[in-house]
Amino acid sequence: MIESLGIKAVIFDLDGTLVKFTLDFIKARKEAIVAIRKKGINIDNLSEKLNLYSMLKVIEERTDAKTFSDLKKSFWNILEKIELRAANETSIQPDALQTLAKIKNLGLKLAIVTNNGRKATSIVIKNFGLNDFFDVIITREDSKELKPDGGSIKKAIEVLGINAKEAIYVGDSVIDILAARVAKVISVAVPTGVSNIKNLVEAEPDYLIHSLRDIIALLDSASKRKIKYNNAKRDNS
Repeated sequence: MIESLGIKAVIFDLDGTLVKFTLDFIKARKEAIVAIRKKGINIDNLSEKLNLYSMLKVIEERTDAKTFSDLKKSFWNILEKIELRAANETSIQPDALQTLAKIKNLGLKLAIVTNNGRKATSIVIKNFGLNDFFDVIITREDSKELKPDGGSIKKAIEVLGINAKEAIYVGDSVIDILAARVAKVISVAVPTGVSNIKNLVEAEPDYLIHSLRDIIALLDSASKRKIKYNNAKRDNS
């Protein structure tokens, strides 16, 4: 049934989706702004409300290549320090292990695409014994484009050896939905992390589920609809 839908892989975001990863983003933003000011850069519309990736976009547009490169390294160092602190305090989402096992048993490929760094991701993967589930893990260091850009998802698709239409991306935030749209994969939103249901709905994912275990039902029901549609076409031909 899964084969009739044409889905060959399910790609997951990590923090907020598979695990509860409590990052102090406010602290990271404050430290990033300090680093920017030390470089003598004064950007009026830069605030603590912007995430680090948005800050970098603004800086890249308004500074020279060397300054941007230096600040990018500073940003990642700040973020890595906070991520490593949080990695050992992480808990796994309910139904995550069971859902991953069921997807694996269906013969589908599994991947993680996260904006988190490799070190923190490795700690989380090891702590919860997730490594054997996944065929591909793409972290911040593995892609030049981070979510909400679609580059990291595209890279996972390439490594998996599949087409975009053969993949589902599951995430808990608006940037996950946006990244999936750019990468042209099916987006599945789950309200287990940073974005509430209202914000997720407004971002218009292809599907909205309420828990990870709903992914199996989603794949199954979508497959049934596909089979019913194909049978109807044959009956009318």
